[in-house]
Amino acid sequence: MDEPDPSAASSLPPELMSHLRSLLPETGARLLVGGAAAAAQLGGEVVAVPADRLGELAAASFAAALLLAGLDDRPLRPLFEEIRRLLADKGRFLILRRGAAPSAPPTPRELTIALSEAGFVIVKVDDRAAPMILARKEAFFVRAYRNGDEEQILPLFQRSFYVNRSRDRFRWEYQENPYGNRMISEAFAEDGRLVAHYAGYPVRFYSEVRGEPRIYPALQVGDTMTEPSVRQVGRGPTSLLGRTVRHYYARFCEGQVAFNYGVNTGNIQRFSMSFVGARRLEPLPYHVRDARTPVPVLRPSLARLAGYRIERFAHFDERWDELFGRVRGAYRLLLERDARYLEWRYARCPDAEYFLWAVFRRSRLVGWSVFRHRGDRGERLAWGDALFDPRHPAALPLLLRHVLAAPEHRSAETVETWLTSRPAWWSERVRALGFESRPEPQDLGFVFVPFEVDSEEDFRAALYYTMGDSDLF
Repeated sequence: MDEPDPSAASSLPPELMSHLRSLLPETGARLLVGGAAAAAQLGGEVVAVPADRLGELAAASFAAALLLAGLDDRPLRPLFEEIRRLLADKGRFLILRRGAAPSAPPTPRELTIALSEAGFVIVKVDDRAAPMILARKEAFFVRAYRNGDEEQILPLFQRSFYVNRSRDRFRWEYQENPYGNRMISEAFAEDGRLVAHYAGYPVRFYSEVRGEPRIYPALQVGDTMTEPSVRQVGRGPTSLLGRTVRHYYARFCEGQVAFNYGVNTGNIQRFSMSFVGARRLEPLPYHVRDARTPVPVLRPSLARLAGYRIERFAHFDERWDELFGRVRGAYRLLLERDARYLEWRYARCPDAEYFLWAVFRRSRLVGWSVFRHRGDRGERLAWGDALFDPRHPAALPLLLRHVLAAPEHRSAETVETWLTSRPAWWSERVRALGFESRPEPQDLGFVFVPFEVDSEEDFRAALYYTMGDSDLF
């Protein structure tokens, strides 16, 4: 038997009980877990038991369950699984979020994770009339990634995006990141079939916007997908994707990262903005130039006299760390481009051919860029990442001129990039090379969700990002 629960020693206030009754079905047997003194108030056919005697009851016996006590020092998921066993299909589960110590009930985050993994969809969260959560028994379960799930993830990716992703690519993206791994939430049907997927990988952002330099942990979100045959299940927050996102935010985001972000299309943007409070920073700053147009630079003789040289490289080392430490203040807010991250992101990425170019002045690294060919003939050269020392304005045009003249890129007809207006010095220098703003072909936008701090003002003032900061490059 449970220890006596002080919260259940007396009946609930009439107005609270009236509110709770309004959320339960009008007919059918009701299971009351803890708080036996409130059974008479609940009305109808009520079976009141302590949490440790649920195993004595027959499965699928109740239309609804009301949990008033039994949450203290008890693993939530096994308790919720037992209550789910007792509920009829679509049975409602109402949790009054309090325990023997009212100051320390389970958090909404803990309840969200446990309910999702036990096979419930959260229908309502109400902290005004009463600190409670209303859930419903469903035929789907949401949980975090387990080893081997990629056997179903990769076929779902192919059905969703019409792209065959390799196991090597999956392993690299979600199991080999230097800053964290396996940050994936998945929805499964009762037969074990994967039906929805939401994932991201961790990055770190450097900021000088709020005075003292800070490092913010963040998540770059991608691979959002739902099995086409079940997209009609639920709507908005109760859809399978909505349930998966709710679990993901509770499991991987809240209290753990400053923000997450992603680059996505209008439909998922609207979903994110209406359901999880996402904000759209801006349409992607897509810019293009003709690759066959000469780049204005210093005369080669003057460049050599100044000590500049351009090299193609294969790996990142401490010179890239030194450059980032030297120039990060000139960018103010950007993804931390240290050698450890860059080596993972570009040098070790499978199924993608990146062209890594660096510019040195004498022995010192003063800038670098990453390119990738697109199009059937490699006619589009995507300029996906870059970091330059602003004290060497000649370095950028010299590198781009060298790249466009290199045999590796002779097929390029256009160069495309994302050019943020921040920092202003960077935008001005790139535009001077002949880049022009164009509408982004897929109408993609930059979307983010703040957790630790409200980052919107900082983003609008100082955020520098590139194609390489997303999973689209």
